[in-house]
Amino acid sequence: MTAEQRYAALAGADAAELEELADAILATGADISVTAGPESISTPVRVAVPGCAETTVVLGHVALTRCTVELGGTRGDGIRAGHDLTGAVAAAVCDAESHRGGPLAGRVEQLCEAAERDRAARAAARARLVAATGLDNS
Repeated sequence: MTAEQRYAALAGADAAELEELADAILATGADISVTAGPESISTPVRVAVPGCAETTVVLGHVALTRCTVELGGTRGDGIRAGHDLTGAVAAAVCDAESHRGGPLAGRVEQLCEAAERDRAARAAARARLVAATGLDNS
């Protein structure tokens, strides 16, 4: 799993499992410092305008919470949807643990894989619903 895939997976991981794993990582005694955040931000959701070169339009804004930590000298970044200060810190701790190859890096990988499976299952269920939707043009 790439760093970008792990970052995205931690953003969508189950909150309780993410926080439990971050607590376990912190219990190993590694030095930790929060270097940025946690802070809530608002970012635009942009989509391309068909046929208009590189023109985009803003559909709206989404609230996110981000955080950066240093765990045992290794940087970790986390982001979560909405106002989730604890989740952003937990995601950053898990990201740093994975980057540094710490004792619980394998559990971080398992959590990320489970989050990705859940995301894929939700996407497949949505695709089935969309496919079942018909429009009668008669």
